Order: sequence, then structure tokens, then C-alpha cells
Amino acid sequence: MKRIHTIITLAITLFSGNILNGQVGINTSDPNQQSLLELYSTNTGFLPPRLALVSITSAAPLSQHVKGMMVYNTTNNGAISEGLYVSNGTEWLRLSTAGIPVGHVKYGVQTSDHNGWYLLNGRAVSSLPSSAQSNAVSIGFATNIPDANNKYLKAKTGAEVLGASGGNTTFSLVQANLPSMTFNGTALTAGSHTHTYTDRGDTTYNAGTNGGVNNQADNTSGTYTTGSAGSHTHTFSVGTGGTNTPVSINPKNIALNIFVYLGQ
Repeated sequence: MKRIHTIITLAITLFSGNILNGQVGINTSDPNQQSLLELYSTNTGFLPPRLALVSITSAAPLSQHVKGMMVYNTTNNGAISEGLYVSNGTEWLRLSTAGIPVGHVKYGVQTSDHNGWYLLNGRAVSSLPSSAQSNAVSIGFATNIPDANNKYLKAKTGAEVLGASGGNTTFSLVQANLPSMTFNGTALTAGSHTHTYTDRGDTTYNAGTNGGVNNQADNTSGTYTTGSAGSHTHTFSVGTGGTNTPVSINPKNIALNIFVYLGQ
């Protein structure tokens, strides 16, 4: 430890005197020629300053943003997460997200934008930071980013526009959706009846068309009932009992927010 302290002290002294023209190595006598400072160890690491950052855009607890400044952030909330950050002069960039491709989508419990992830809420692309605007346009979102509220994600067809929404949460059946079927029913017995006629007995009458006289088949007057012979049909209605209530197609689910990565 004393040796390292001595080397660091010497390096600072040399730098401050503007007399150092080569490379500085800590724990090595042969630092890499492409580096200004090389730290060498086989069993220890480099520990940067650990700070509690406030947000991506705020420099606090520093007084201002300094391009290239590197710190380890210990804050972990909806606005910023723990990790190694470097300042680009205007905001903090989390180094652990460097490998995430622009356009990557995730579900999350966060409620707002964070670390280059932007909530898919249909907002105008022009309202995003300049770098995020460029990235949004590059993946096909020229005017607005998609609104994922109350929607599921699905793979698009060749004819669909990227980010377009569609579908419904319910549907109503119509007759064309039902299978072909025949309804059978039984007519009610209530309302049965007969027809009556009066026999004229032995009375003769004039048919009128040919002047002839027609005699009755029997000579007994009275009232008689017709027979039941005679094919006929009855019509009736069969109620379906339906109320045209829409059918929900929304399965059991867990509600989360959806974000798209547009870079930091």
C-alpha cells in the first residue's frame, strides 16, 4: 500500500510540474504505450467514487456536468438505477446499458422514463430529448411513439405498419357466427277447436246454376262436427333467450408498463 501511495504521489508531482512525457504505471514498470495511466493488479480492482445521483439530467451532487466524469451511482429508484455512469457533458449515461440495441422493448414496474428507456404512451417524438428523437425516427417512429396502454404485444404481419395498434377487447356474436341448426318445437294444446255445420234434413234447394234440385244425403236435421281429416300446418316462434351481451376476450393478466429503449 505504501508503494502505491508513493507512486501516486510521484505521478501527481510529475504531472503538476509538466515534466512527464511518457506513461505512468501503478504496480507496473512497463505501462501500455497507448495509455496515459495504467493500473495493474491480479487480485484487486479499480474503485471509482460512489455517489448518490439524483437523476439522469441533474449533475447533483456535483455542481455541474463535466464531460467524461465517471462515478458509481448508489441511487436506485424509478428515475435512475444503480450502476457505473459517465457524463456526456449534459446528462449521465449508464455504462451497463451500452449493449442494449435501440428499439428493444421491455415490460417494467417503473412509471416513467429511465436510463434511456421511454414509456410507450403515444407521445410526440418531438417531445423527446434530441438523441432519443433521432433514434426513434431511425426505427420507424417519425411522429409519435406507439401507445401501449391497455394493449398486448404481437408480431406484425407484412401488411401492418410498425407500431400500429388494432384489435378489440370484446366481440358480439351475430347469426352468421352461429352453426347451421334447426329448432324443433311442440305446439301448445290450448285453443283446440272444432268446426260445426247444420244439416238441412229433407229440405230441397235450388242449386241456382243449372235450375236442378239437390236432395240431402240424409233426412235427419241437426248439428254435426267435422272430422279431423285435412292436412295443415301451424307456425310458432322459438325465442333464443339471448341479450346480445358482448363477449370479453381479455384473459387473466398482470398489468405492467411497456418501454422502448431509445438510448441515453
